[in-house]
Amino acid sequence: MAQAVRLGAAADALAALAASLRLETEHLDADPAVRRLLAEVTMELLGEGGAADPAAAVPVVGVARAVLRQALDLVEDPGRSGGWDRVDVPLLQSTGRMSMGIAGAVRAAERELDGLGEALAAPGGRFLDVGTGVGWLAVALAHAYPRLQVTGIDLFAPSLDLARGNVATEGLADRVTLRQQDAAELDEAAAYDAVWLPMPFLRRDAVARVVAAACRALRPGGWLLAGTFTGPGDRLSQLLTDLRTVRSGGHPWPPDELVALLCDAGLAGAREVTRTWAAPVRLWAARRPR
Repeated sequence: MAQAVRLGAAADALAALAASLRLETEHLDADPAVRRLLAEVTMELLGEGGAADPAAAVPVVGVARAVLRQALDLVEDPGRSGGWDRVDVPLLQSTGRMSMGIAGAVRAAERELDGLGEALAAPGGRFLDVGTGVGWLAVALAHAYPRLQVTGIDLFAPSLDLARGNVATEGLADRVTLRQQDAAELDEAAAYDAVWLPMPFLRRDAVARVVAAACRALRPGGWLLAGTFTGPGDRLSQLLTDLRTVRSGGHPWPPDELVALLCDAGLAGAREVTRTWAAPVRLWAARRPR
């Protein structure tokens, strides 16, 4: 029981940090006593001078909403099979907002991946977001690269309906295209400068076909970017990360297996990109030969 109470305090702390960020960055009304205590909790978590960072608000609130909702889903339905086939709008939106941090990983990867930044910043640059969900990663990429055209594909129609609303709200309907499609059946050739694959959401029995289709869709010299979940690095965190991956419908890929998968598709230079970003994702990259 004592251990459960300690773990519950960690969940409370995450919720309090997200609440404090929302109060300060969204200028929400709040009971003065609640506001004061949230500010004190934030100071305990972040230290002196650790005021809520407006730039961190969206991803941190997204993490809190997604993690806490997924935790409740695990408690209420511990035996369900992995995958995303239920319409839980708050969970879909919060998970999607958390994915916005991946755009920062893509920007950081420019330092290691030759030609990636130039291709995405150039007129005519194109990016394929596989498993776009509710579209927030596509939105973040379009904001990060003002001339980039982003195509998002997904099989789950309810997510795409939400994505269309999100894209329209952001004023990006002319630069973000959404369509319902199975990534394994992608038939475009040499069409994109980069393709994003969210490995935790791809079924293991379909991954080889998805990677092959993504490879064909890349322009010569284009980059395939594959993301996996990550955590603090200790054994418990790794087990929880693997559990989240399986619950999402994916497979916890060991690094050597993932590199081999990319190489077997005919891609070159498969490797992990050095992680310098805050988003809880590891990024793997491989290039279509010129």
